[in-house]
Order: sequence, then C-alpha cells, then structure tokens
Amino acid sequence: MLPLCIVVDETGRLVSQGEFTGDCTGYVLMTPADFAGSMTVAQLFGWPDPVAFGAAFTTAFGVVLGCAVVAHTIGSLAGFFDTNREEEL
Repeated sequence: MLPLCIVVDETGRLVSQGEFTGDCTGYVLMTPADFAGSMTVAQLFGWPDPVAFGAAFTTAFGVVLGCAVVAHTIGSLAGFFDTNREEEL
C-alpha cells in the first residue's frame, strides 16, 4: 500500500486526495513499514556517529601513512644496494 495524501476539509474531516505524489498540500498517511523505510533514508543523509567517523578516518590515515613508511623503507634499502654508486675513498 502506497502512502496517501490526506487533507482536512472545512468541516474538519479527513479527506483522501489519493496516492502521495510529492505535491501533497496536506498530510501524508503511511504504513509503519513505509515510515521505517523513510527513516532509514533520513539516517543515510544524517550526521555520522562521531566514534565511527573517527575510527574510519584514523584507519584510512593509518593505511596511507603505513604505505608511505613501507615505500620509504623499501626505497632506502634499494638505494643501499644500488650498484651504480661508486665508493669514494
């Protein structure tokens, strides 16, 4: 069942305007399942949980920094064993 558009007429009665199309000027009557789904969409665009956001940021930053440290270490070792350098006495 789709959400219904409901308006209050001049006598105070609720009158159905049909299915909700987005241009409803009254109230929207929906089932609990529709309401639960709309809350999920609203939470999708809401503020993230600070603890989860901090953990995700720390993990991403740690991965990037860890890759940079590994690359620097491998580059230093490769430069140490470079045979094109001549030893000076």
